[in-house]
Amino acid sequence: MAPPKIEIKLTRRDFLKASAIAAMFAALDWNRVINAFADAVRNGDIGIVWLEAQDCAGNTTSIIQATNPSLLDVLLGRTPLVGPGTVRLIFHETVMPEWGATHVTSFSQTEQPSVYWTEEFYTGTADKILNDVAQGKYGPYVLVLEGSLPAEYGMPGSNITTEGGFYCKIGPYTCTEWFKKLIVNAAAVVGVGNCASYGGIPADKVLEPPPNFQYPTNGWSQSPTGAIGLFDDPYRGITGVIHHPYFSDVIGPYSNYWDKDMVPDFSTVKPIVAVPGCPAGPNGIMRTLALLALAAIGIIPASALQRSKFLDEYGRPLFIYQYTTHEQCPRAAWYAAGEFRPYPGDNDAKCLYAVGCKGPVAHCPWNKIGWVAGVGGPTRQGGVCIACTNPGFTDAYEPFYVKLPYVGWSAKDLATAAAVVGAATVVAGAIAGGWYAARQRAERKEEKK
Repeated sequence: MAPPKIEIKLTRRDFLKASAIAAMFAALDWNRVINAFADAVRNGDIGIVWLEAQDCAGNTTSIIQATNPSLLDVLLGRTPLVGPGTVRLIFHETVMPEWGATHVTSFSQTEQPSVYWTEEFYTGTADKILNDVAQGKYGPYVLVLEGSLPAEYGMPGSNITTEGGFYCKIGPYTCTEWFKKLIVNAAAVVGVGNCASYGGIPADKVLEPPPNFQYPTNGWSQSPTGAIGLFDDPYRGITGVIHHPYFSDVIGPYSNYWDKDMVPDFSTVKPIVAVPGCPAGPNGIMRTLALLALAAIGIIPASALQRSKFLDEYGRPLFIYQYTTHEQCPRAAWYAAGEFRPYPGDNDAKCLYAVGCKGPVAHCPWNKIGWVAGVGGPTRQGGVCIACTNPGFTDAYEPFYVKLPYVGWSAKDLATAAAVVGAATVVAGAIAGGWYAARQRAERKEEKK
């Protein structure tokens, strides 16, 4: 079954403006932009609140790999951009020093860990900080969500029937409750990674449920925890935060931005953005945060962030995700030549389409520009693209090493493929079926080899 069609109504003039804005962002001197972002955060103009929910901390690991400056340099003051302790990364449960019953209160304590762990004990303040943030005591901030949000006990549709049970909790509140509290005073919201963007792996459907298993209902995903992301996932029929009834009383400014295509004023109209991936690229995260933070404090004109000109139909920044992985792949020449790798582990530079690469239907630049400092990227390293930047991931793109159905199959064969590969790849295959005639002869030549 084809996924629901999502329409963004654009005139030709609007389309040209959107393309121009995407080109402008792509051509920016990002060193200067990131430096301005760090300076704004340092001066207290705006802060960053990073909430981890159902996640693996992969995007936290990714942002730590960001360069110029690195996250560690900023936190420890080892860069001229910021002094020690002046950065306003207000909350991040993985890297903040105020976490736990015993926590670091000064950098000097890390130089004598044996003394710290045996003699000095402190009361953790992370919960208090998060509560103060929710009450607006820390000023404006960009809220970053990493990981999906589960359906907890007491929320309509939750499959938790026993009071006291929970999936994800920080202190007195579940992560879903914290997120609902925090979006009220946030200037903007960013979902980093596929889980935060569309539900990701935690939202994968339970295909073989155990006896008496109860699926979550009321818009939550058909997964063990009912996990959802910020945006709707049309491939799996999941309602995202932006349209979910549980968040309806606080989501207004964000739905104004997304549904009404308005220019953000960071009060009644607030941007909500997805930076998907598994994990998302580190520089993509940093650049998106920089743009939103600088726009929120007036350094960048807010008009540049108008939804239809800044984001695609799935909430992704166009300057990052405008083109498919295939269009930017360093192996694209081998595809054009009809040279395909027949086995996944072969040691050659041939195109990976024949062994399952989802590059023709995915949108991701990291295979072109590298993961960190120009190094890395799945197809660069010999691995197939698994479409981790798309909604539907992973249900719609498994098995990862099965070739996309870009062939002139009958309706019966296409229906069979839909049951195995998933709706997203089948629809993509049907759209790209015209490619088959041009590639068939080259593929047959490769198969004979």
